[in-house]
Amino acid sequence: MPEGPAGRLLAALYGPTSSGKTAMSVEIASRLESELGRQVVIISADSRQVYRYMDIGTSKTTPEQMGGIRHEMLDVAEPARKFELEDYARLARRLITDALAAGAVPFIVGGTGVYIKALLDGWALDQVGAARDSLRRDFPPALADDAHALLARLDRQAAARVHPHNYAAVINALAARMAAGDRTTRSEHFALATVVLGVDPGPPALAQRVARTYHDQLGRGLFGEICDLNDRYRLDQEHRRRGHNQVLHTHGYREYFEVAAEGGKNVAELTAAEHAEVGQRVVQHIRRHTARQRTWFSKLPEVRMVRSPGQGYHLLAQAMQARHAP
Repeated sequence: MPEGPAGRLLAALYGPTSSGKTAMSVEIASRLESELGRQVVIISADSRQVYRYMDIGTSKTTPEQMGGIRHEMLDVAEPARKFELEDYARLARRLITDALAAGAVPFIVGGTGVYIKALLDGWALDQVGAARDSLRRDFPPALADDAHALLARLDRQAAARVHPHNYAAVINALAARMAAGDRTTRSEHFALATVVLGVDPGPPALAQRVARTYHDQLGRGLFGEICDLNDRYRLDQEHRRRGHNQVLHTHGYREYFEVAAEGGKNVAELTAAEHAEVGQRVVQHIRRHTARQRTWFSKLPEVRMVRSPGQGYHLLAQAMQARHAP
């Protein structure tokens, strides 16, 4: 990274789905800009919001919610193919470099812990991508159990976190383990102050927020978005072929196609009772997902838990002012 003026800062805010990251990050960024005169670039770290046309179901930040703050890493890929971790890191690192060179504060915000950790720790992701390609050749989906067994021999803890039948997760974990020796340290990759904030309302509050978020998405037209995506990508047919379109691998979308397939119909033909079943599954699945997201707090470097935007702002402001001190 190029050297810049004193007070350079790389900030991050991590939290599970429906924890309030969007509003908190925008308020913090707005105060940094208005009170300290530092431009902020929010870099999304959300593995679903990178995809175009998946707006309502991913709670993608709207222009109104952005509050005039520049946002990046939204709508950068087509859902027809998976946007790999190394694709994300390549683009995000370029944005971080450009922001620092311009004297701005890059602010990584999201709920995909591996995205944030890869950026902060400077993972050599070209090595991860090469390892993944090799593993896919050596362990096709029919050999997922063998791949998981290998992961268990190499890293028992990683294997315990991944279901043996989640082929993509097993391959990704193996690839990360194989490339672990090629990582650079965070201090080598970013010669600047780094502050990682965390927001976590706790399981009871999160459970309520997840249900409320889904209800709000329905009111904003989630089912219409799903029908539009179905028309665009022929997802009913793709689902029957067990295709790779990422709409079908995203909670809040995939449940519609699963219930439709179980009833032997297309998604547009779902009955009211089937819509209710979809809703129950979506909320249940996302609540489980937030539990997994919460485990990432212990994996991120020196997380500072915050309860309010004001608290987060003061932590970032203090870090920037410390860098100014002689």
